[in-house]
Amino acid sequence: MNRLSLIALFLIVLVSSPAYAGDISGRIDSLLDLYHTHNNFNGSVLLAKNGEILYAKGVGYANMEHRIPNTPQTVFRIASNSKQFTAMLVLQKVAEGKMSPDSVIRTYIPDYPAPQGDMITIHHLLSHTSGMPHYAGIPDFFRLYGRQQFHHREFVALFWDLELLFDPGEDFSYSSFGYYLLGYILEEVSGKSFPALLRERILDPLAMKHTGVEDHRRLLDNRASGYNFLLDGFERAPFRDLSTALATGDMYSSPLDMLRWDSALRKHRLLGKDLQDLMFTPVHDDYGYGWRMGYVQLSNNDSVYYQQHTGGTNGFTTIGTRLPDEGYYLLVFCNTRPGEIRAIENNIIRIIYDQEVSFKPSLRIAAARVLKDKGVEASLAFIREMITDKENDNDAGFSDISGIATDLMSLNRNDEAIAFLELGTALFPGSAHAEMLLGDAYIAAGYTEKGIKAYARALLIDPVHQNVRRRMKELF
Repeated sequence: MNRLSLIALFLIVLVSSPAYAGDISGRIDSLLDLYHTHNNFNGSVLLAKNGEILYAKGVGYANMEHRIPNTPQTVFRIASNSKQFTAMLVLQKVAEGKMSPDSVIRTYIPDYPAPQGDMITIHHLLSHTSGMPHYAGIPDFFRLYGRQQFHHREFVALFWDLELLFDPGEDFSYSSFGYYLLGYILEEVSGKSFPALLRERILDPLAMKHTGVEDHRRLLDNRASGYNFLLDGFERAPFRDLSTALATGDMYSSPLDMLRWDSALRKHRLLGKDLQDLMFTPVHDDYGYGWRMGYVQLSNNDSVYYQQHTGGTNGFTTIGTRLPDEGYYLLVFCNTRPGEIRAIENNIIRIIYDQEVSFKPSLRIAAARVLKDKGVEASLAFIREMITDKENDNDAGFSDISGIATDLMSLNRNDEAIAFLELGTALFPGSAHAEMLLGDAYIAAGYTEKGIKAYARALLIDPVHQNVRRRMKELF
């Protein structure tokens, strides 16, 4: 198949899926088949209304090596969807009078460094308005610490004196360090481990027998393995020790178990309405306590209100969405990365409301297949035409290019990676990130002078880019 035929095939799939005939279940089946076939979606999807299951199926494999299918009972890492459980535990302590949203950190951790410990409140931590950085606040965090096991106190000390991004309460910046700190405070207040507290206060009362805190040493029934897409195939996701994710992204669950959680929220089984409503009351940037609120646009004059959270960790992406006005609950759990959970979730909501869906094949995956079958030049030409032809109505971007280049670098195919990244910097001029990655590829290939020049261009674009500055420092 020549390059033009490949582009035509890509566009046929792009424009030939306005809507699917049949009922909700059949339309979701058709949608997921497209994502599985063209975009490598593997996972489980559940849709319920007022606790009644309307759709619950698995797609692809929970374990590719043994060809074990995904099902609604499959157990996935839910990553940052864990935050909603942490928020519930904190508010339960508030209800008991053992914590207060207005109390500062040093109320619970007396030796927490000043001034942060005297400025940041529980409310700030819950709502991501503390000014604490996310993982990027420690350059190369995952490379340096992702595989290391920490005692919780030891990990808190790793980030507790980082410079704040802004004064607490003045802005919003998502911070998993902040939720980790909430988990540690819960342990200090209760005198119990976070997993024990979670089980006692939420999981056992709701009979969530397939939900808990992940421990890689523990045997779990129906546990999904996580995978990363690498060029035109999959590999096992790299290991991460989840002692670095206390209360912020260390939980696992199954779709059917999560339905019990949604039911408990609808019926206020775990917390009184007034306090639970704080979880769904926006503080800043539409974020409350462990949930983000917003609207899905259905048409020019119609939208639907949602309460939602996403999660991503090695090999897994998840999204859970409540449509409280009509009682819908939608889960998309994926055990392959990249995973297009947002697009799937959005399209299923459109199906619920009898709207047309919009499916787009993954340019990254299509270009990787061209690379495998036709070589570098054909793949570059394919990407260039798909991105520059505005008539394609295509939102592909630099991430498609960098994804392929990163895969090539992991395989020590650095000269090929350079070709893709040179195209990326040409198509997306003014991107410090693009120049940094090109510099990385030059350095990996042994072209140090070219690498330094690429880093210098990145710093001209963004003089305070921490990762580029660190790279330059390491070189000199």
